[in-house]
Amino acid sequence: QTHDVNTSNLYYNTLPERLERLTTEDYLAEAEEKRRLEMREFQSSNLKETKDDGNAAMMTLNLKVISSAPRVLEVRKFLSPVEVQHLIDLASGIKGEVAMERSTVSASNVKGVVDNLESGKRVRGSQADARSSTGGWIHREQDAIVDTIFRRIADLLNIDERLMRDKVRDYPVDEERDGESLPTHDRIVEAMQLLRYGPGEEYAAHHDFTYPSIGNRYQPKRFATVLLYLTGNGDVIDNGVRRSAGKKTDGNGLKGGETLFPRAITTDSHDGVKVEPQSGKAIVFYNTLPDGNMDDLSQHSGGKVEKGFKYLANIWVWDPIVN
Repeated sequence: QTHDVNTSNLYYNTLPERLERLTTEDYLAEAEEKRRLEMREFQSSNLKETKDDGNAAMMTLNLKVISSAPRVLEVRKFLSPVEVQHLIDLASGIKGEVAMERSTVSASNVKGVVDNLESGKRVRGSQADARSSTGGWIHREQDAIVDTIFRRIADLLNIDERLMRDKVRDYPVDEERDGESLPTHDRIVEAMQLLRYGPGEEYAAHHDFTYPSIGNRYQPKRFATVLLYLTGNGDVIDNGVRRSAGKKTDGNGLKGGETLFPRAITTDSHDGVKVEPQSGKAIVFYNTLPDGNMDDLSQHSGGKVEKGFKYLANIWVWDPIVN
């Protein structure tokens, strides 16, 4: 089963010469429109290294259902090679802006993480042998490319991208726009987590949801997970640059590192679902059931990397707001 989703947040096929961190003023309507028009010079509705004729304002993302219990969907061409490389540059430290540390296994207080990231410090969650990767965090305000990826994810999930902004900083609680006030007083998405797995590293089976405190009136939970694959089978990271399988990778490319849903049920099998890493691919899976209860079948793991390096990114969407 497949579904199509249209988005106006086109692929970056050329890297802009200058990428600056976005500010509160950059999200005001007039400045936002100006920036998006300027960025169109570097964007396209296709993955070829050619520009559109200037009239293409939309592109289509194709979602394929790979499991209905839990609900898991795949988008093969979610990121362009330029966008993939940009995220790898951030994750590999080439651009020197993301502090990569031993990954944690807890859903820590995100506001605490935000505040400390801006001051250049990190809040450590729990670390365990269950997860052996290296990770760092970036916010959608990192630059125009990262902002576009967040917008594309909002289109993929059919939600208002404004809900992915920090309301305290970008939108006063009572501000109205287009005649409608935003329905929440806080954002519904965490920062993007960049991850790097080396040989022998893995993430044991786990759930992304956590149970909120009984005293929390909002009962917030991680509603959906969006996983972005930056490297795929056979890909090599050579001096920070991704080279795809088959392009003189000398057999040193990525092997292993698949995403497993061990409890998944499909029409063909009750023995789980395996998703192979592929550069530019995204998968979306839901951590909760339609009735709001946690979906135990959403348990998943990151397979051990046998060779090479696996780069990927996570984005967690919350309901009704980030805890």
